[in-house]
Amino acid sequence: MSGEEYNTRQTLIRRIRDCGDDEAWEEFVDIYRRYIYAIIRNMNISDADAEDLVQMVLIKLMDCCSKQDMGEIRRFRSWLSTMTRNCVIDFIRKRSVETERFEMAAKEDAMAYLKDIRLPDIEQIAEREWGVHLANMALENIRPLFSGKAIKVFQLNLDGMSIPKIAVEMNLKENSVYRLRNRVKARLITEIEELRKELE
Repeated sequence: MSGEEYNTRQTLIRRIRDCGDDEAWEEFVDIYRRYIYAIIRNMNISDADAEDLVQMVLIKLMDCCSKQDMGEIRRFRSWLSTMTRNCVIDFIRKRSVETERFEMAAKEDAMAYLKDIRLPDIEQIAEREWGVHLANMALENIRPLFSGKAIKVFQLNLDGMSIPKIAVEMNLKENSVYRLRNRVKARLITEIEELRKELE
């Protein structure tokens, strides 16, 4: 699979807005959901709350897709991370107000949890998580293009195993290991760039 199989962000949004295309929305969610979740979890939010927040972000996104001219947004990914951060801030405010109504013991536990939620530099988190997200998506896309050995060699090297050790483990010559790794790496870089053009 290649980046060509993804519709561009603009095309997807247009399909969602103009005709309420459920298939386009599912594709949009499939592309961006894990990214939104990763940003939220990096703010020290529990898994259960993160799932709820992802749903909140997606609902806001659907609403924005139908109302706002998305073509005006210059960097969609930055806009998406800012929207995610704003949802987290709304969540903290709402929870803080609700916590005021609890008895003192429960209030202390809830307030401690809310204080642990971090609102760090969202752009730094967003940049890092987007890179991971694209790399994972690209690797899945190119996997069918290579033999099992090529992908395994690349992943072992990515995990920190040295070329000589990979050669022994995979029963290959070292120059074959280098060649397989470099072929996968080159194709992965190309795929990441294609996805970046399509999805940012």
